[in-house]
Amino acid sequence: MKVRNKINVGACLCLLNILSGCATTGRSIAAGGALGAGTGALVGAIADPGNNGQYRTRNIIIGSALGGVAGIATGALIGDSVEDSKKEAYARGHESAQKDNSTKRPIGSPPELKSAKVEARWIEGKVTGNRYVDGHWEYLITEPARFEDSQ
Repeated sequence: MKVRNKINVGACLCLLNILSGCATTGRSIAAGGALGAGTGALVGAIADPGNNGQYRTRNIIIGSALGGVAGIATGALIGDSVEDSKKEAYARGHESAQKDNSTKRPIGSPPELKSAKVEARWIEGKVTGNRYVDGHWEYLITEPARFEDSQ
Protein backbone atom coordinates (compact mmCIF):
# COMPACT_ATOMS: atom_id res chain seq x y z
CA MET A 1 0.00 0.00 0.00
CA LYS A 2 2.85 2.45 0.77
CA VAL A 3 4.42 1.93 -2.67
CA ARG A 4 1.12 2.83 -4.32
CA ASN A 5 0.89 6.06 -2.28
CA LYS A 6 4.43 7.02 -3.28
CA ILE A 7 3.62 6.45 -6.94
CA ASN A 8 0.49 8.62 -6.62
CA VAL A 9 2.49 11.37 -4.95
CA GLY A 10 5.14 11.23 -7.67
CA ALA A 11 2.52 11.38 -10.41
CA CYS A 12 0.81 14.38 -8.77
CA LEU A 13 4.13 16.19 -8.39
CA CYS A 14 5.01 15.64 -12.04
CA LEU A 15 1.57 16.83 -13.20
CA LEU A 16 1.63 19.95 -11.03
CA ASN A 17 5.17 20.75 -12.10
CA ILE A 18 4.22 20.53 -15.77
CA LEU A 19 1.10 22.68 -15.31
CA SER A 20 2.96 25.46 -13.52
CA GLY A 21 5.79 25.72 -16.03
CA CYS A 22 5.44 29.17 -17.60
CA ALA A 23 3.95 32.15 -15.79
CA THR A 24 4.45 35.75 -14.80
CA THR A 25 5.98 36.57 -11.43
CA GLY A 26 2.62 36.81 -9.67
CA ARG A 27 1.40 33.61 -11.22
CA SER A 28 4.73 31.93 -10.49
CA ILE A 29 4.40 32.79 -6.81
CA ALA A 30 0.81 31.57 -6.68
CA ALA A 31 1.60 28.41 -8.62
CA GLY A 32 4.68 27.74 -6.48
CA GLY A 33 2.68 28.22 -3.29
CA ALA A 34 -0.12 25.94 -4.46
CA LEU A 35 2.29 23.31 -5.72
CA GLY A 36 4.32 23.43 -2.51
CA ALA A 37 1.25 23.30 -0.27
CA GLY A 38 -0.22 20.39 -2.20
CA THR A 39 3.04 18.51 -2.18
CA GLY A 40 3.55 19.19 1.52
CA ALA A 41 0.04 17.96 2.29
CA LEU A 42 0.65 14.75 0.32
CA VAL A 43 3.96 14.14 2.06
CA GLY A 44 2.31 14.86 5.42
CA ALA A 45 -0.43 12.36 4.64
CA ILE A 46 2.15 9.69 3.83
CA ALA A 47 4.28 10.43 6.92
CA ASP A 48 3.91 8.21 10.00
CA PRO A 49 0.37 8.86 11.30
CA GLY A 50 1.06 7.34 14.73
CA ASN A 51 -1.32 5.00 16.52
CA ASN A 52 -4.75 4.88 14.87
CA GLY A 53 -3.88 7.90 12.67
CA GLN A 54 -3.81 10.40 15.53
CA TYR A 55 -1.04 12.55 13.97
CA ARG A 56 -2.27 12.47 10.38
CA THR A 57 -4.11 15.81 10.46
CA ARG A 58 -1.20 17.52 12.20
CA ASN A 59 1.24 16.08 9.64
CA ILE A 60 -0.91 17.29 6.73
CA ILE A 61 -1.21 20.82 8.16
CA ILE A 62 2.50 21.11 8.92
CA GLY A 63 3.49 19.64 5.56
CA SER A 64 1.11 21.96 3.74
CA ALA A 65 2.42 25.04 5.56
CA LEU A 66 6.09 24.21 5.05
CA GLY A 67 5.56 23.21 1.43
CA GLY A 68 3.58 26.38 0.72
CA VAL A 69 6.31 28.62 2.12
CA ALA A 70 8.99 26.78 0.17
CA GLY A 71 6.86 26.90 -3.00
CA ILE A 72 6.24 30.65 -2.66
CA ALA A 73 9.95 31.34 -2.22
CA THR A 74 10.85 29.16 -5.19
CA GLY A 75 8.08 30.68 -7.36
CA ALA A 76 9.27 34.19 -6.53
CA LEU A 77 12.87 33.37 -7.46
CA ILE A 78 11.89 31.68 -10.71
CA GLY A 79 9.42 34.42 -11.66
CA ASP A 80 11.96 37.18 -11.03
CA SER A 81 14.62 35.44 -13.10
CA VAL A 82 12.16 34.93 -15.96
CA GLU A 83 11.09 38.59 -15.86
CA ASP A 84 14.72 39.74 -15.76
CA SER A 85 15.62 37.63 -18.77
CA LYS A 86 12.59 38.95 -20.69
CA LYS A 87 13.53 42.56 -19.94
CA GLU A 88 17.15 41.91 -20.92
CA ALA A 89 16.11 40.27 -24.20
CA TYR A 90 13.75 43.16 -24.97
CA ALA A 91 16.49 45.70 -24.28
CA ARG A 92 18.96 43.86 -26.53
CA GLY A 93 16.40 43.57 -29.32
CA HIS A 94 15.42 47.23 -29.02
CA GLU A 95 19.06 48.28 -29.09
CA SER A 96 19.86 46.19 -32.16
CA ALA A 97 16.73 47.41 -33.94
CA GLN A 98 17.82 51.00 -33.44
CA LYS A 99 21.29 50.24 -34.84
CA ASP A 100 19.97 48.34 -37.86
CA ASN A 101 17.12 50.70 -38.72
CA SER A 102 18.82 54.07 -38.27
CA THR A 103 17.89 55.10 -41.82
CA LYS A 104 14.60 53.24 -42.01
CA ARG A 105 11.22 54.33 -40.68
CA PRO A 106 10.44 53.57 -37.01
CA ILE A 107 8.96 50.17 -36.20
CA GLY A 108 5.17 50.26 -36.09
CA SER A 109 4.78 53.42 -38.17
CA PRO A 110 3.11 53.21 -41.57
CA PRO A 111 5.19 53.76 -44.70
CA GLU A 112 5.01 57.17 -46.32
CA LEU A 113 2.55 57.69 -49.14
CA LYS A 114 3.82 59.17 -52.40
CA SER A 115 1.34 61.50 -54.05
CA ALA A 116 -0.07 60.75 -57.43
CA LYS A 117 1.56 62.49 -60.40
CA VAL A 118 -0.94 64.60 -62.34
CA GLU A 119 -0.59 66.39 -65.68
CA ALA A 120 -2.75 69.35 -66.52
CA ARG A 121 -3.60 69.85 -70.19
CA TRP A 122 -5.38 72.77 -71.78
CA ILE A 123 -7.97 71.76 -74.31
CA GLU A 124 -8.88 74.50 -76.81
CA GLY A 125 -12.51 75.28 -77.38
CA LYS A 126 -13.97 73.59 -80.46
CA VAL A 127 -17.12 73.09 -82.44
CA THR A 128 -18.25 69.55 -83.03
CA GLY A 129 -21.32 69.25 -85.24
CA ASN A 130 -23.94 71.54 -83.76
CA ARG A 131 -22.23 71.67 -80.32
CA TYR A 132 -19.58 74.06 -79.02
CA VAL A 133 -17.22 72.85 -76.23
CA ASP A 134 -15.50 75.74 -74.43
CA GLY A 135 -11.77 75.61 -73.73
CA HIS A 136 -10.97 73.87 -70.43
CA TRP A 137 -8.31 72.11 -68.37
CA GLU A 138 -8.13 68.33 -68.27
CA TYR A 139 -6.19 66.62 -65.50
CA LEU A 140 -4.63 63.28 -66.22
CA ILE A 141 -3.20 60.98 -63.52
CA THR A 142 0.07 59.67 -64.96
CA GLU A 143 1.20 57.72 -61.84
CA PRO A 144 -1.20 56.67 -59.05
CA ALA A 145 -0.49 57.25 -55.35
CA ARG A 146 1.62 54.51 -53.81
CA PHE A 147 3.55 53.62 -50.69
CA GLU A 148 7.19 54.67 -50.72
CA ASP A 149 9.80 51.91 -50.73
CA SER A 150 11.58 51.74 -47.37
CA GLN A 151 14.92 50.84 -48.96
